[in-house]
Amino acid sequence: MKKDDKKEKEEQKEDRFEEMYQKLVNYEQQIHAKNQKRIRIGLRCIILIPLIFLILLFWTDSNKVVFLILWITSLFALAVYLIGVEYMDYNLQETLQKLGGDEDGRKPEALIGEEAEELEEKLDEEYF
Repeated sequence: MKKDDKKEKEEQKEDRFEEMYQKLVNYEQQIHAKNQKRIRIGLRCIILIPLIFLILLFWTDSNKVVFLILWITSLFALAVYLIGVEYMDYNLQETLQKLGGDEDGRKPEALIGEEAEELEEKLDEEYF
């Protein structure tokens, strides 16, 4: 009787932990998808903000140095933003991998996609 109760409690505990782990994995996947969206927005801003400054420069006929400083500052700010998003996402994936162990064989996934990683590998093989 007691052994059956112990077994039942162990199974319930295991089921609860499995359910919690699945919720954590789902949460990580949602955050990863949001981070991918944030990266896309950041890359679009890197294209749009210089264009806006260029238009303002020609439209206002003011000092070019001011717009150059604003443009450089905005690019640094966007770079810091993109690095921060990537860093947070990578840490989240590393933590999840440590919690789950190597049972599912997942590696941290890059936000910019596998194509960039493949390109990097090809360049390394070709030039190094």
